Amino acid sequence: MKRINQSDLIEAAEAVAKITGQSHIFIVGMASTAKSVPSLNTQMTDDIDLFTPDAESCFLDEVIAAVGEGSPFEADHGFYVERLGSWVLLTQPRGWMERALIVAHPRLVIRVLHPLDLLYNKLETGRKKDLDGVLQILNSQAVLPEQIRDFVENADTPKTTKQGILRNLEKVLRNLEDVAY
Repeated sequence: MKRINQSDLIEAAEAVAKITGQSHIFIVGMASTAKSVPSLNTQMTDDIDLFTPDAESCFLDEVIAAVGEGSPFEADHGFYVERLGSWVLLTQPRGWMERALIVAHPRLVIRVLHPLDLLYNKLETGRKKDLDGVLQILNSQAVLPEQIRDFVENADTPKTTKQGILRNLEKVLRNLEDVAY
């Protein structure tokens, strides 16, 4: 496991682009914080989650073999690429693609989730590892709890979804208070 940085994001995107011929790469998950929340210094991880929005299923087997778990790429770089699809963002509030941040690159369009979209996604999923990631981001103070609440309350998602996300946020905030003392 290693701390993912922006150059790792670029290496992963370039490797996938070379295999797939796709020039638009979208990075999701905690690795996206290497760009979106650089003060976090990202958590230790062994993968970068991404997809190619213009052709999500192209060259899946080739990508897995070349840069996936257990690949020579992982042995050389200390992380592997987990190829996902936009399905991981199906319940995301509209506009997530437009809110995404751009990683500078001369030939590729590399986007990462905006921190509020990442937090929304993590809080909606609600697994322990996701809530731990939310706690890390809040500890970095790059995003304030009020910003998350406003984002969720103004999202174009069902009321029950919002309630669940806000409950998970309150759970994280209780943990944040416990850590502070």
